[in-house]
Amino acid sequence: MKNSIKNTQKSKSNDEIADAFDHFTPKDYPIAYAAREWFFCGLPFYVDKNVLVPRFETETLVGEVTKYNPKNILDLCTGSGCIAIALAKSGFSCITASDKSKSALHVAKKNAKTYKAKIKFICSDLFTGVKGKFDIITCNPPYIKTAEIGKYDASILHEPRIALDGGADGLDFYRRIIKDAPNSLAPSGLLFFEVGDKQQSLEVKSLLHGAGFCDITIVEDRVIYARKTG
Repeated sequence: MKNSIKNTQKSKSNDEIADAFDHFTPKDYPIAYAAREWFFCGLPFYVDKNVLVPRFETETLVGEVTKYNPKNILDLCTGSGCIAIALAKSGFSCITASDKSKSALHVAKKNAKTYKAKIKFICSDLFTGVKGKFDIITCNPPYIKTAEIGKYDASILHEPRIALDGGADGLDFYRRIIKDAPNSLAPSGLLFFEVGDKQQSLEVKSLLHGAGFCDITIVEDRVIYARKTG
Protein backbone atom coordinates (compact mmCIF):
# COMPACT_ATOMS: atom_id res chain seq x y z
CA MET A 1 0.00 0.00 0.00
CA LYS A 2 1.35 3.40 -1.00
CA ASN A 3 0.83 6.67 0.80
CA SER A 4 -2.03 8.80 -0.46
CA ILE A 5 -1.23 12.38 -1.32
CA LYS A 6 -2.82 14.66 1.21
CA ASN A 7 -5.41 16.96 -0.36
CA THR A 8 -5.87 19.30 2.58
CA GLN A 9 -4.66 22.23 0.47
CA LYS A 10 -7.10 21.57 -2.33
CA SER A 11 -10.11 23.65 -1.34
CA LYS A 12 -8.10 26.58 -0.04
CA SER A 13 -5.79 26.72 -3.03
CA ASN A 14 -8.49 26.41 -5.70
CA ASP A 15 -10.68 28.89 -3.85
CA GLU A 16 -7.77 31.33 -3.83
CA ILE A 17 -7.34 30.90 -7.57
CA ALA A 18 -11.06 31.45 -8.09
CA ASP A 19 -11.04 34.60 -5.96
CA ALA A 20 -8.06 36.01 -7.83
CA PHE A 21 -9.46 35.45 -11.33
CA ASP A 22 -13.22 35.60 -10.88
CA HIS A 23 -13.50 39.36 -11.35
CA PHE A 24 -12.10 39.43 -14.89
CA THR A 25 -12.93 35.95 -16.19
CA PRO A 26 -15.78 35.88 -18.75
CA LYS A 27 -19.01 34.30 -17.56
CA ASP A 28 -18.97 30.49 -17.72
CA TYR A 29 -15.30 30.45 -18.75
CA PRO A 30 -13.32 27.98 -16.60
CA ILE A 31 -11.26 29.92 -14.09
CA ALA A 32 -8.64 27.16 -14.24
CA TYR A 33 -7.96 28.05 -17.90
CA ALA A 34 -7.65 31.72 -17.12
CA ALA A 35 -5.22 30.95 -14.29
CA ARG A 36 -3.48 28.15 -16.24
CA GLU A 37 -3.40 26.25 -12.93
CA TRP A 38 -5.63 24.05 -10.82
CA PHE A 39 -5.00 21.93 -7.75
CA PHE A 40 -5.45 18.17 -7.65
CA CYS A 41 -4.48 16.00 -4.66
CA GLY A 42 -2.83 19.08 -3.18
CA LEU A 43 -0.61 19.62 -6.24
CA PRO A 44 -0.90 22.54 -8.68
CA PHE A 45 -1.28 21.34 -12.28
CA TYR A 46 -0.86 23.34 -15.47
CA VAL A 47 -4.09 23.22 -17.48
CA ASP A 48 -5.27 24.78 -20.71
CA LYS A 49 -8.10 24.33 -23.22
CA ASN A 50 -6.59 21.05 -24.47
CA VAL A 51 -7.36 19.14 -21.27
CA LEU A 52 -10.22 18.59 -18.86
CA VAL A 53 -9.97 20.61 -15.65
CA PRO A 54 -9.11 18.15 -12.81
CA ARG A 55 -12.07 17.49 -10.53
CA PHE A 56 -12.09 16.85 -6.80
CA GLU A 57 -14.10 13.65 -7.34
CA THR A 58 -11.21 12.11 -9.26
CA GLU A 59 -9.08 12.27 -6.12
CA THR A 60 -11.28 9.45 -4.77
CA LEU A 61 -10.04 7.21 -7.58
CA VAL A 62 -6.41 7.99 -6.74
CA GLY A 63 -7.07 7.24 -3.08
CA GLU A 64 -8.58 3.84 -3.87
CA VAL A 65 -5.65 2.83 -6.08
CA THR A 66 -3.17 3.63 -3.29
CA LYS A 67 -4.74 0.86 -1.21
CA TYR A 68 -3.05 -1.68 -3.51
CA ASN A 69 0.51 -2.59 -4.44
CA PRO A 70 0.60 -2.96 -8.23
CA LYS A 71 3.85 -3.54 -10.05
CA ASN A 72 2.67 -1.39 -12.92
CA ILE A 73 -0.22 0.92 -13.80
CA LEU A 74 -1.82 2.09 -17.03
CA ASP A 75 -3.77 5.36 -17.02
CA LEU A 76 -6.03 5.69 -20.05
CA CYS A 77 -7.39 9.06 -21.26
CA THR A 78 -4.76 10.73 -19.09
CA GLY A 79 -5.52 14.32 -20.16
CA SER A 80 -3.52 16.65 -17.91
CA GLY A 81 -1.81 13.59 -16.42
CA CYS A 82 -3.23 14.37 -12.98
CA ILE A 83 -4.09 10.76 -12.07
CA ALA A 84 -0.80 9.29 -13.29
CA ILE A 85 1.30 12.03 -11.70
CA ALA A 86 -0.57 11.91 -8.39
CA LEU A 87 0.05 8.15 -8.29
CA ALA A 88 3.72 8.68 -9.13
CA LYS A 89 4.00 11.19 -6.29
CA SER A 90 2.35 8.61 -4.02
CA GLY A 91 5.27 6.26 -4.62
CA PHE A 92 4.32 4.11 -7.60
CA SER A 93 7.27 3.77 -9.95
CA CYS A 94 6.09 2.01 -13.11
CA ILE A 95 3.32 4.02 -14.76
CA THR A 96 2.23 4.30 -18.38
CA ALA A 97 -0.20 7.04 -19.42
CA SER A 98 -1.97 7.34 -22.75
CA ASP A 99 -4.23 9.71 -24.61
CA LYS A 100 -5.31 9.99 -28.25
CA SER A 101 -4.83 13.76 -28.15
CA LYS A 102 -1.27 14.90 -28.84
CA SER A 103 -2.16 18.31 -27.41
CA ALA A 104 -3.30 16.72 -24.15
CA LEU A 105 -0.12 14.65 -23.97
CA HIS A 106 1.92 17.83 -24.35
CA VAL A 107 0.22 19.19 -21.23
CA ALA A 108 0.65 15.91 -19.35
CA LYS A 109 4.36 15.78 -20.17
CA LYS A 110 4.75 19.38 -19.04
CA ASN A 111 3.19 18.50 -15.68
CA ALA A 112 5.26 15.34 -15.33
CA LYS A 113 8.43 17.33 -15.95
CA THR A 114 7.44 19.80 -13.24
CA TYR A 115 7.18 16.99 -10.70
CA LYS A 116 10.02 14.89 -12.10
CA ALA A 117 7.53 12.05 -12.44
CA LYS A 118 8.95 9.15 -14.44
CA ILE A 119 5.97 8.21 -16.56
CA LYS A 120 5.91 6.58 -19.99
CA PHE A 121 3.54 8.54 -22.23
CA ILE A 122 2.07 7.09 -25.41
CA CYS A 123 -0.33 8.49 -28.00
CA SER A 124 -3.04 5.86 -28.27
CA ASP A 125 -6.76 5.55 -28.84
CA LEU A 126 -7.45 3.55 -25.68
CA PHE A 127 -5.64 0.20 -26.07
CA THR A 128 -4.65 0.57 -29.74
CA GLY A 129 -0.99 1.40 -29.04
CA VAL A 130 -0.71 -0.24 -25.62
CA LYS A 131 1.65 -3.17 -25.13
CA GLY A 132 2.16 -5.40 -22.11
CA LYS A 133 0.12 -6.42 -19.09
CA PHE A 134 -0.78 -4.20 -16.15
CA ASP A 135 -1.80 -4.92 -12.58
CA ILE A 136 -4.04 -1.85 -12.51
CA ILE A 137 -5.71 0.14 -15.27
CA THR A 138 -7.25 3.50 -14.38
CA CYS A 139 -9.48 5.71 -16.48
CA ASN A 140 -11.62 8.81 -16.14
CA PRO A 141 -13.32 8.43 -19.52
CA PRO A 142 -15.73 10.74 -21.33
CA TYR A 143 -19.05 9.86 -19.68
CA ILE A 144 -21.54 12.67 -20.29
CA LYS A 145 -24.47 11.88 -22.56
CA THR A 146 -24.10 13.74 -25.85
CA ALA A 147 -27.40 15.58 -25.48
CA GLU A 148 -26.54 16.70 -21.94
CA ILE A 149 -23.15 18.32 -22.55
CA GLY A 150 -23.40 21.84 -21.15
CA LYS A 151 -27.02 21.35 -20.08
CA TYR A 152 -26.33 21.72 -16.36
CA ASP A 153 -22.97 23.51 -16.45
CA ALA A 154 -22.24 25.84 -19.36
CA SER A 155 -18.56 26.14 -18.40
CA ILE A 156 -17.77 22.66 -19.67
CA LEU A 157 -18.56 23.82 -23.20
CA HIS A 158 -15.10 25.40 -23.11
CA GLU A 159 -13.47 22.07 -22.25
CA PRO A 160 -12.41 19.59 -24.97
CA ARG A 161 -15.47 17.72 -26.20
CA ILE A 162 -13.29 14.67 -26.79
CA ALA A 163 -12.89 14.43 -23.00
CA LEU A 164 -16.61 14.81 -22.28
CA ASP A 165 -18.77 13.07 -24.89
CA GLY A 166 -19.61 9.53 -23.82
CA GLY A 167 -22.13 8.91 -26.58
CA ALA A 168 -25.92 8.78 -26.54
CA ASP A 169 -26.13 7.01 -23.17
CA GLY A 170 -22.74 8.08 -21.79
CA LEU A 171 -21.43 4.52 -21.80
CA ASP A 172 -19.55 4.25 -25.11
CA PHE A 173 -16.07 4.36 -23.59
CA TYR A 174 -16.95 2.04 -20.72
CA ARG A 175 -18.13 -0.57 -23.21
CA ARG A 176 -14.96 -0.30 -25.29
CA ILE A 177 -12.62 -0.39 -22.33
CA ILE A 178 -14.39 -3.23 -20.52
CA LYS A 179 -14.36 -5.30 -23.72
CA ASP A 180 -10.62 -4.87 -24.36
CA ALA A 181 -9.19 -4.45 -20.84
CA PRO A 182 -8.80 -8.18 -20.10
CA ASN A 183 -6.17 -8.41 -22.86
CA SER A 184 -4.06 -5.77 -21.11
CA LEU A 185 -4.67 -6.79 -17.50
CA ALA A 186 -2.41 -9.17 -15.64
CA PRO A 187 -4.09 -12.15 -13.91
CA SER A 188 -6.40 -10.83 -11.19
CA GLY A 189 -5.66 -7.26 -12.35
CA LEU A 190 -7.92 -4.38 -11.36
CA LEU A 191 -9.82 -1.96 -13.58
CA PHE A 192 -10.70 1.46 -12.05
CA PHE A 193 -13.19 3.96 -13.48
CA GLU A 194 -14.59 7.30 -12.50
CA VAL A 195 -18.33 7.53 -13.18
CA GLY A 196 -20.77 10.43 -13.30
CA ASP A 197 -23.35 9.48 -10.67
CA LYS A 198 -25.09 6.64 -8.85
CA GLN A 199 -27.18 5.59 -11.85
CA GLN A 200 -24.14 5.41 -14.10
CA SER A 201 -22.20 3.45 -11.49
CA LEU A 202 -24.95 0.81 -11.54
CA GLU A 203 -24.94 0.72 -15.35
CA VAL A 204 -21.16 0.27 -15.43
CA LYS A 205 -21.43 -2.38 -12.73
CA SER A 206 -23.80 -4.30 -14.99
CA LEU A 207 -21.35 -4.03 -17.90
CA LEU A 208 -18.48 -5.28 -15.74
CA HIS A 209 -20.54 -8.18 -14.41
CA GLY A 210 -21.61 -9.13 -17.92
CA ALA A 211 -17.98 -9.18 -19.05
CA GLY A 212 -17.00 -11.57 -16.27
CA PHE A 213 -15.29 -9.18 -13.86
CA CYS A 214 -15.59 -9.97 -10.16
CA ASP A 215 -15.19 -8.19 -6.79
CA ILE A 216 -16.98 -5.14 -8.18
CA THR A 217 -16.80 -2.21 -5.76
CA ILE A 218 -18.54 1.17 -5.94
CA VAL A 219 -17.12 4.05 -3.89
CA GLU A 220 -19.21 7.17 -3.16
CA ASP A 221 -21.16 6.63 -6.40
CA ARG A 222 -18.25 8.20 -8.31
CA VAL A 223 -15.66 5.43 -8.57
CA ILE A 224 -16.09 1.81 -9.52
CA TYR A 225 -13.48 -0.90 -9.80
CA ALA A 226 -13.44 -4.62 -10.45
CA ARG A 227 -11.05 -7.55 -10.71
CA LYS A 228 -10.28 -9.56 -13.82
CA THR A 229 -11.33 -13.16 -13.36
CA GLY A 230 -8.36 -15.45 -13.86
